[in-house]
Amino acid sequence: MKILHVLHSIDPATGGTSEGARTLVQAQLNAGHAITVVSLDAPSLVHSMPGTVHLLGPTTGNYGRTPTLPRWLDNNVIGHAAVIIHGLWQYPGFATRRACLRAGVPYVVFPHGMLDPWFKRTYPLKHVKKWLYWPWGEFRVLRDAARVLFTAEEERRAARKSFWLYCAHEQVVGFGTAPPPTDADA
Repeated sequence: MKILHVLHSIDPATGGTSEGARTLVQAQLNAGHAITVVSLDAPSLVHSMPGTVHLLGPTTGNYGRTPTLPRWLDNNVIGHAAVIIHGLWQYPGFATRRACLRAGVPYVVFPHGMLDPWFKRTYPLKHVKKWLYWPWGEFRVLRDAARVLFTAEEERRAARKSFWLYCAHEQVVGFGTAPPPTDADA
């Protein structure tokens, strides 16, 4: 099966989303799938992401808007059995939704904890900014996804409390992370 992963950055310095995507990509490759990864990193980024990788950046600003991503998606999303969007609040999710809907290719979203209401309480001004974007942006990305994937039941339940108008086809799944070491002394 051909699977496309889309994320803002595969740079390990950006945090857990890139590492989570890397381990999931590796597990899918080990299962015999053909995996393509696209991110908005600069082509000069040295990385350890397995699979076929396309780096379409750099971009300006934190949102990651770039004209190269929608063009690339329009030319390449067809032929993939599924698309996985990693993370929220970035242009890749918005652009991927549009390309997948046009091509009739299903997509799923891994929020990676980005819908936790903890953010609303801890960063209220940032939450107001996200609320302004929510109705026309992220709400639609989640609503139109074949599934919104959570790694735990509590994460799924908490996501429902983040924003009014929340609507998603939710599913709790394993994420493909490596098991803990078996050596108890280590």
